[in-house]
Amino acid sequence: MAGGLYIGSFDFSFGEIFSVLTGSEIENQDIIIDLRLPRVLLTAFTGAILALSGFFMQALIKNPLADPYIMGVTAGAGFGVNILILGLIPISGFTYFTMPLFAGVGSLASLLLVLGLGYRSLREDNSQLLIVGVAVSSIFTALTGVLIYRFAQSDQVRRLVFWTFGSFGHATWEAVAVCGPVLLFSIIFGMVYGRRMDILILGDIQAQTLGMEVSRVKMILLLVSSLIVGTTVAFTGPIGFVGMMIPHFCRALFGAAHRPNILLGTLMGAAFLTGCDVLGRIILPPAGLPTGIITSILGVPFFLYILFSRKSYL
Repeated sequence: MAGGLYIGSFDFSFGEIFSVLTGSEIENQDIIIDLRLPRVLLTAFTGAILALSGFFMQALIKNPLADPYIMGVTAGAGFGVNILILGLIPISGFTYFTMPLFAGVGSLASLLLVLGLGYRSLREDNSQLLIVGVAVSSIFTALTGVLIYRFAQSDQVRRLVFWTFGSFGHATWEAVAVCGPVLLFSIIFGMVYGRRMDILILGDIQAQTLGMEVSRVKMILLLVSSLIVGTTVAFTGPIGFVGMMIPHFCRALFGAAHRPNILLGTLMGAAFLTGCDVLGRIILPPAGLPTGIITSILGVPFFLYILFSRKSYL
């Protein structure tokens, strides 16, 4: 996060940055307050939310490759955001809560479609549900392409295409104000449901034997995962593989229990995505390479490693 505040087209010393953060005034301080600080905070919040959604989704599906990006959740959220941006549904009184609402509905619709098409594999630990997720993701991506091709104006195409890369270049304090409470809710939910997720990973039969209402817990995990991812994607665009990688790292380092991993995963996800954003700005200054591209470059080899080695900590 310190690197995120330091790196940019304007040079500030760490002393000047610290002075701004403690309330002192310096020249060009608006660059830190209005541009770099909200970007760093939104990046950290997004990384933490995506990491937590990975824990929720992997407990729901019991598959180490589960991730909001792979399961089509982000594609569904993108479809909802594109409908709003293109003005296909007339909305009066547009606010910063409108876009997360459309993204959340789109992500929920995509995940419900995944579970509807692959319901037979819910009780099995196999790759069928992941294949369905890839198919659903392709469907929503294709529908989004149709919308852009048919309805987008020339000034909207650049915005929509740039959004699909996943970037924090347009971070605002309003986005931070929305994602902050979402992150807090996600942490509290993860701590409350941590023991249930531990039991759920053992299998549906064992969970039912221990008195858990499996269907109810799964539906709650489904709803929460979709809404928190949809809210985040609305502001940042689709950013993949964070929700798949961070849970593996946490379990490898700290064990399989969810409650401690919720807190550790929050910090690790925030640090990882902030680091990716800083790396993107170093590679392609000053605006930076979109963070979604960086995470994909890092995530695809990890995905293939888990897929072919069949080694996981789930």
